[in-house]
Amino acid sequence: MIKKISTALLFFVCLCISSIAFAQTTTNSPYSKYGVGVIRPQSFSQNFAMGGTAIGLRSNLNINSKNPASYSDLIVTTIEFNFISNALWLDDGNQSQYKTNPYVASLALAFPVIQKTWGMSFGLMPVTSIGYDYTNNYTDENVGSVTEIRKGEGGLNKFYFGNGFNVKLDSSSSLAFGANANFYFGRSELDNKTIFGNLSQGLNIWDLSESTTSDFSFDFGTQYQKNFSRYDSTSLAKETYVLTVGATVGLAKELNTKQNRIVRSFIGSADFGTIKDTILETNNSKQSIDMPLEYGVGFSFEKKNKWIIAFDYNIADWTTIASTNPLYSYNKVQSLAAGFQITPKYDDYVGSYFKRIAYRFGFRYSNSYFTINDNQLNEYGITFGTGLPLRRTGTSVPTLNLGIEYGKRGKATDGLIQETFINFNVGIIINDKWFIKRKYN
Repeated sequence: MIKKISTALLFFVCLCISSIAFAQTTTNSPYSKYGVGVIRPQSFSQNFAMGGTAIGLRSNLNINSKNPASYSDLIVTTIEFNFISNALWLDDGNQSQYKTNPYVASLALAFPVIQKTWGMSFGLMPVTSIGYDYTNNYTDENVGSVTEIRKGEGGLNKFYFGNGFNVKLDSSSSLAFGANANFYFGRSELDNKTIFGNLSQGLNIWDLSESTTSDFSFDFGTQYQKNFSRYDSTSLAKETYVLTVGATVGLAKELNTKQNRIVRSFIGSADFGTIKDTILETNNSKQSIDMPLEYGVGFSFEKKNKWIIAFDYNIADWTTIASTNPLYSYNKVQSLAAGFQITPKYDDYVGSYFKRIAYRFGFRYSNSYFTINDNQLNEYGITFGTGLPLRRTGTSVPTLNLGIEYGKRGKATDGLIQETFINFNVGIIINDKWFIKRKYN
């Protein structure tokens, strides 16, 4: 009992630390200046190494918040902590740059209320990220040389609380459904300076804004599962195959946002200027961050405790949202993901340890939710990973998940930037049966 209380306290401390960590910048992508920023995948370490597939995945030991219907399959209390380190190479066709960013990807707890019938989960994870810092120089035919200094940081996070319920249809099939209540919160700061170098009496412009967001939204999921059993070639061992078909819906969002903004004129340089006048000042101006309806379908087919194949297809129609910036417009996003996991012999505790490791592979592809000057951007990622079983103690089945993703976004033509990225993922899963009523003779 003391051990379980200590674990719960550790989770609470990690939750507090993570809420601070989520307030930090987690990207260096110049594309994060568009729209709501870089959209983060809403998945955990098993999903990460399987191309981000999640809609049709259902596990009694892993958390899957992408489809809350999956909570109903839990048999133990599970804590999962995910950490990602992002290595990013930027290339505009003339020069390249390297940046790196480590961040906390998620922290969550899930537990069965009624085993195989009702499960709950709650946790923290980033939703969007803003993080850019660049200088653009050009010549205007009227004012001469112009220097634009653009900086931005921040993003959105969410705390979710979800429930999943499972109804047994017959001896081999069941139908599950679930919902997440999400509290979105975050802040962003944009710092834009425009300096007119050839005008001796010219006034430069400094536009500084800070926005804070807090609001609620909901998403829903369902999963149908069918079991198939047959005997192997020896007719002695029974083999079980499982088909899971899932669907998810995330409601459209108009997240309440308050903005403080001040626009000033100044003379001098960006670092040593003198303020001349205040052009505009607003405080607590009511705005909103709009995100569209999202829906997806997916399925998985597995040989129980041996291998899993999974596919996801998601749609988010951003064209329903009007862009406030003439430089870009919104698209209808379609994304595909596929994943595979194989465990040679999960219960081989006296043989080779490597047979008990889960080996994972995946692929994902999608178009961007925005178009820049009529240029459509695409993104793909290839993933690999392992699930390393740690030492079992009683009812505990801890796992260390390791994953790596290689991918690209954008292109180095038409004035755009190609991003090549490598993401390293570490996921720690701690699980045990907590709420057991002890019996004594």
